[in-house]
Amino acid sequence: MTLRQIFFFACLAFSTFCLAAGYLIAGQWAGAALTLITGLAWLYARKDPALWLPQICLVAAVCLAVAGLLAGASPVLMLLGSGVALAVWDLILLEAALKGDTLNKQTRRYESRHLQSLALALGFGLLVTFLGRWLHFQLPFVILLLFVALVIFGLDRIWRYIKQPG
Repeated sequence: MTLRQIFFFACLAFSTFCLAAGYLIAGQWAGAALTLITGLAWLYARKDPALWLPQICLVAAVCLAVAGLLAGASPVLMLLGSGVALAVWDLILLEAALKGDTLNKQTRRYESRHLQSLALALGFGLLVTFLGRWLHFQLPFVILLLFVALVIFGLDRIWRYIKQPG
């Protein structure tokens, strides 16, 4: 079993567990059953990612998290479940992209870098999400709008710097 497969199954199990546990704690048995069905659908989507099933499963996981929040489920569990579902979706697409490639040194390096960046993005995204839940700042809309414009401008400059030839 490769590292990619281990990471996939771990993320799938964690996402399904978080969503189902959130529904069970809230007493919503139907939501927990739909979560388990979605978890099984992820496994089928892994076999045939050419269909739109990975995208449908991602939308279903996010919708289940939103419905769980509205039903009174734990926000932390719903955020974790939907965030890790995004990683499951990415891993399915990565596996589909690397399906025909031989495992040479360059492919292994690409896979390793992709898994590292996915882990960093997932960790950083969940950290920012939880910080946003616990820290509350009262900013005027104009200052917030200027901050967003500054971030977009900075990202544009970084992107241009990366795209510049040597």
